[in-house]
Amino acid sequence: MRKRFALITATVGAALTLGLTAPGAQAAVPQDGAAHAKGLKVPGVDCSTGVSESDDLEGYANCDNNTAGPVEFRVNLVCGVAPDVSSEWVRLEPGAGAQAVAGCAPYSTGIGGVSAESRPA
Repeated sequence: MRKRFALITATVGAALTLGLTAPGAQAAVPQDGAAHAKGLKVPGVDCSTGVSESDDLEGYANCDNNTAGPVEFRVNLVCGVAPDVSSEWVRLEPGAGAQAVAGCAPYSTGIGGVSAESRPA
């Protein structure tokens, strides 16, 4: 009996550790538009991203707002062993373009990824 209980406990624990859930037990996604998931993209906002040629710990996003309303965007950096960082939100009016810049900590092993995220303003 104890061995069976231990096996069941270990199996349930492993499933929880791996993030496995029962069918239909998915996380709720906000429907109000106020909460924005990281990586959100607004249709009509075109961005290019990259790493600075002069500083390999600095990343940027250049974005253009081709929508009829104001939007905000920012750049997100994956910084190796250092914490990941995001720039401040930059507001773009319709037809405008701008750049957002962020930098990883000096002890970072380098930028592992650069992405832009946008949301309605």
